[in-house]
Amino acid sequence: MTREDEYVLGRGITDSVRLEAQHLLWKLHKGYELHPQIPITDNMKIAEVGTGTAVWIFDVARQLPSSVQLHGFDISNSQYPPKELWPKNVSLGLLDSLSDPPMSLAGQYDMVHLRMWASNLRDSDTSSLIRHVKCLLKPGGYIQWEDADLVHQHVQGDKAQEFEQRINGIFQRVGLDYSWVSDLPNRLRQNSFCIIESESGHFELNLVQLCTNTYLLALREILQGIKRILDHDLLLSITEQEVALYQLSSQNTDGFIYNWSPVSLLARRED
Repeated sequence: MTREDEYVLGRGITDSVRLEAQHLLWKLHKGYELHPQIPITDNMKIAEVGTGTAVWIFDVARQLPSSVQLHGFDISNSQYPPKELWPKNVSLGLLDSLSDPPMSLAGQYDMVHLRMWASNLRDSDTSSLIRHVKCLLKPGGYIQWEDADLVHQHVQGDKAQEFEQRINGIFQRVGLDYSWVSDLPNRLRQNSFCIIESESGHFELNLVQLCTNTYLLALREILQGIKRILDHDLLLSITEQEVALYQLSSQNTDGFIYNWSPVSLLARRED
């Protein structure tokens, strides 16, 4: 099985729409796409790893001078828009961000963006990804990272809380350990990054429903992905949770909340 096949989330049309709804969620939560403390210079180069549909790249391209180069990378190009729709200063390519990048990309970027890697890493191992990003950056380059803390969640409602307990048990059995997200600032410091800003917390009330809706869609993708690529001994348990998730989703007007906690940081490569 290739690394591309191990991706636990989906890449279909509805999965792409879910990604783009999450982009809206982050945009409304943070109030920006590119952190305002990142200096914009002529001919600077920006990369995004795990770009997905490239919605962040396309949004940022609208706001920056055309001399800025934006490069999106992913292990699969199946969610990329058709090439004729790309802005002239945008390129999208294939890259395994859990392996060392080619030498032609080493030290090329002023800034690298990452978002929502929580379900892409097994057993809490961030070392390969952080090493990859550090290699892409110029000395003094910036990393902007937004992710989902699925450990410190905001879950409200009896059925939602029961579902959370059961699905967390499945996550543990298949090696989906989300504890690293809250530890991300420390892990970056250990790799010679200076933390400029680190924030965690919860969504404002006007964004709680958007997070709940997109999270339930993502959980459906994750359960389907686990069935597709992981331990078949769990098939019955996963199917039971898919039924429970469907029942939970059909009651989304009953006032329940199912939110992960947003974690965001800005850091700079020191060496």
